[in-house]
Parts: sequence; C-alpha cells; structure tokens
Amino acid sequence: MKKKLKDFGKKLETLKLSNKKIKKKNSFKDLGIFLKSGVELISAIIVGVVIGIILDNYFQTKPIFLIIFLILGFASGIFNVFRSVKRLGFEVGFKKKNDKLH
Repeated sequence: MKKKLKDFGKKLETLKLSNKKIKKKNSFKDLGIFLKSGVELISAIIVGVVIGIILDNYFQTKPIFLIIFLILGFASGIFNVFRSVKRLGFEVGFKKKNDKLH
C-alpha cells in the first residue's frame, strides 16, 4: 500500500511539473495573441488618421476627413481584431466552440 502511495505521489509530482511547463508555454502564446490584437487595432487607427490628415491638407478641409477616417480606422481595427479572435475558434463570450458545459 505504501509503495502504491509513493508511486502515486511521484506520478502526481510529474504531472504538476508538466502542467507548469504547459502553462508557461500557453502564457507566452496568449501574450503574442494580445500583442497582435493591440498592434492591429492601433495600426488601423494610425493609418486612418494619416489618410485623414493628408486629405484635409490637400482639400483644405481641416477636421472633416480626419474625423471620417479616424472613425473608419477604428472600425477597421475592431473588425481585424474580431477576425483574429474568430480564427482562434472562440465564439461570443470567448468560449471555445467545442467546449461543452456539464
């Protein structure tokens, strides 16, 4: 009985160590996903602002194109983040499609 408990204890420790390694890998993967989402959102807004400023300077209409392309850039950034998250297999509420509640 004691031998079985020791074996069980060793197996449990092995599983705990492997679980920690998996969590570290997943945390770096999650960090990459978050950084990618942030860059996609910010870059779309910056591109919209730059286009708006260039068009405002060309047509001499100061805030109109800036406001329009700022809104379009923001909408484009949100749409890009939505597509990235959708590609990961998440649905509304960030729950995996294949996960079932018991």
